[in-house]
Amino acid sequence: MNLLAKLPEKERKIIDIILNSCDEYKGKIYIVGGVVRDLLMNKDVKDIDFLIEGNAIDFAKKANLNIKSQHEPFCTVKVEILDQEIDIASTRIETYQYMGALPTVTQTGVNINEDLKRRDYTINSIAYNVYSNKIFDPFLGAKDIQNGILKILHKNSFLDDPTRILRGLDFKHRFNFKFDKETYFLIQKCINNFNNEHLSIDRIYLTLNKIFSFSYSSKILEDILDDEIYKIWLNKTELKKTEIKKLDEAKTIFGVEEQNKLYICALESFFYIKPKFNNNYEIYEFFKKFNNIQLALYYFKTQDKNAVKYLEFKDTKPLINGHDLKALGFKQGEFIGRILKSILKEKVLNTNVFQTKDDEIEYVLKNYSPE
Repeated sequence: MNLLAKLPEKERKIIDIILNSCDEYKGKIYIVGGVVRDLLMNKDVKDIDFLIEGNAIDFAKKANLNIKSQHEPFCTVKVEILDQEIDIASTRIETYQYMGALPTVTQTGVNINEDLKRRDYTINSIAYNVYSNKIFDPFLGAKDIQNGILKILHKNSFLDDPTRILRGLDFKHRFNFKFDKETYFLIQKCINNFNNEHLSIDRIYLTLNKIFSFSYSSKILEDILDDEIYKIWLNKTELKKTEIKKLDEAKTIFGVEEQNKLYICALESFFYIKPKFNNNYEIYEFFKKFNNIQLALYYFKTQDKNAVKYLEFKDTKPLINGHDLKALGFKQGEFIGRILKSILKEKVLNTNVFQTKDDEIEYVLKNYSPE
């Protein structure tokens, strides 16, 4: 099977450049993981990275590639080919000193099968040698792709890296796959036995920000609540599965574009105080420093319609500015700030009070005198 024929022309050219740049490594160049999975599923490939059965940095240097950066501990290198940045990694073995900690690389340049062992799911543990056009699939990932199955590689995989559970939820809903029974059992075991003392919380949030950015992310959030997956990094959450629709409604009302941040905040927030307001200006003063995510979350938590009302006048501003007031004889300083604030207050309390800039000037001259 020639998977490369399924790639766009530019990606095929990049592969040709990589393949013909260094004879010493010619038979040791692979594409691996998501790109192979997507090619087998006849899906579009956005990025293509390479894996070298050996030393990737040494390969890039001997191939005279345009090196942009290199990372010695992981023996990885970033190069530029046809105005595109390409990551090239070395085959490696990793270990996890503690549950949830970042991995430690113990050996690089290992056999391709050894590298595939360290990956998450069988569907992502398939390599393709671009020289021989051969697939390396020791864990039968291609079969699991055909059957729509998500299967972990070893029993401690989730304990080593619980973000694999989160990524699994992405694959589940992106491809309409299912976890096999053993993998689902291991997810439950991880949740019940995970010690997050050494958890890489940055890795958790990096994954959450990604998986909560999709059109199907509400389904992922449902699973996180259903199976209490949030316990990996949270003691508890007040968010309920039945409230997700209401959360999405708040997202729409307040024009939230960063759904990922809203979902994370909804999982981690507990309560909002709902104050009493006497007029629109008090509403304005309370909410003026809220961004759209905070507004949506406040409304979701309290159902306070004053947050929606705030949208009517949140962009209200005086038509005149400090330069106009200086031209009228007012000195620059706090006094000008008080005048502008009083105009703003009048406009928020009564949206029809000032129709033009001249109306505001008339108000100023009637109520204030230059010092």
